[in-house]
Amino acid sequence: MNKSIDPAAAEHAWHQLAERLVASESDVELGRMMSAEAVTCRGKVFAFRSTKTGTAGMGFRLGRDYDFATLPTDQWAHLAPFKTKPPMKDWIIVPDAQAEHWPMLAKSALEIMRGKLYGPR
Repeated sequence: MNKSIDPAAAEHAWHQLAERLVASESDVELGRMMSAEAVTCRGKVFAFRSTKTGTAGMGFRLGRDYDFATLPTDQWAHLAPFKTKPPMKDWIIVPDAQAEHWPMLAKSALEIMRGKLYGPR
């Protein structure tokens, strides 16, 4: 069953998550991805908020090698911002109705980004 979430509640959930990440992670800042609000690690976007109709939700850069079968929800899609180009396999969009999964996915995307930036820890 698809549940719905009020757009204002989803926006509030995004802002709370972004503020928590910036406050608790020294290498995380607010940023932009095209026209969307985002969070970055050393200037590289790892999560962003999409408000476009049909793709309202949060985008996460998990990478092509991520085991998507382990996602906590089956309500996601690869990011496809361009009508004439294939989806971006490094990115997923998780809809507003699945906002409870955003914090875990943001932490995963951050750790993946850190691995790319800093190497294995």
